[in-house]
Amino acid sequence: MTIATPAGATPVRQHPFFSPVRLEGEFAFVSGQMPFDDRLAVTGEGVAAQTQVCLDRIHAILQAEGMGLANVVKATVWLQKVEDFAEFNRAYEAALRAHTDRAPARSTVRADLMVPGALVEIEVIAHKAAA
Repeated sequence: MTIATPAGATPVRQHPFFSPVRLEGEFAFVSGQMPFDDRLAVTGEGVAAQTQVCLDRIHAILQAEGMGLANVVKATVWLQKVEDFAEFNRAYEAALRAHTDRAPARSTVRADLMVPGALVEIEVIAHKAAA
């Protein structure tokens, strides 16, 4: 399976048994997105910039399914550092408010992320009728 990156650059080949998104009825379950550029390198200086990259990737995935960030009903967020929460939260809110005034439910936890240099990972559940 391939997906286009938000900038419309080179498609990213996904690993077997991994889907960037799975549709079930009117729900889209988007796998955790990390702040990758089109070469799968971590991009973005600081957690705010990396949060925007993650949400841009999610938005692009949802757009391919006829949805967008306004359709997000639940988000799960992993932060590398607890100290980054306030900066992350400001960037997250700004990005989502550009699409909707309805805040999704959200869980945010501190975790050791699998990719060196990544400060945040975000996965979402979206619903077609939520926008």
